[in-house]
Amino acid sequence: MPYQRDLEPVSKQLTIIIGLTVVGFMTFGLALSFYRNILFQQTLNDLEQQNEQIAAGIGQEYRDLEYVNSDQYKDKYAKENLARVNDGEKVLLIAHTPKGILTGSGETLTEREQREAAYLELLRQMPVVEHWKLYLFHRDKLEELKKGL
Repeated sequence: MPYQRDLEPVSKQLTIIIGLTVVGFMTFGLALSFYRNILFQQTLNDLEQQNEQIAAGIGQEYRDLEYVNSDQYKDKYAKENLARVNDGEKVLLIAHTPKGILTGSGETLTEREQREAAYLELLRQMPVVEHWKLYLFHRDKLEELKKGL
């Protein structure tokens, strides 16, 4: 009889442990299912946004196609590429050349920018050791190099 009394609490404990383990697995499965649903919903939202972007792009392409098929585009294309002019129209060519801003030294700002770009490119191609040698021992050559470019 004493042996039987010892088995009852062990069997109850074993039943409780097995039951808690099953409940734990079920909770884990529920959490995993909930997480997958959230990921699926996020994927659906992303796909909806992509569909809206594609629909907007398609709409723009249709508008572009309508414009290309219009008489206005055909007239513009003929004037620009085929040098066609309608009766009573005159051609006006506007040539725009950017002018540099004159600095106090008599050179334009674009020339100065080109010299600085060439100087920086030369420094970028030069090893770092040469940078230090020029900086520490030959400052006059560094200034010459800067002015020469």
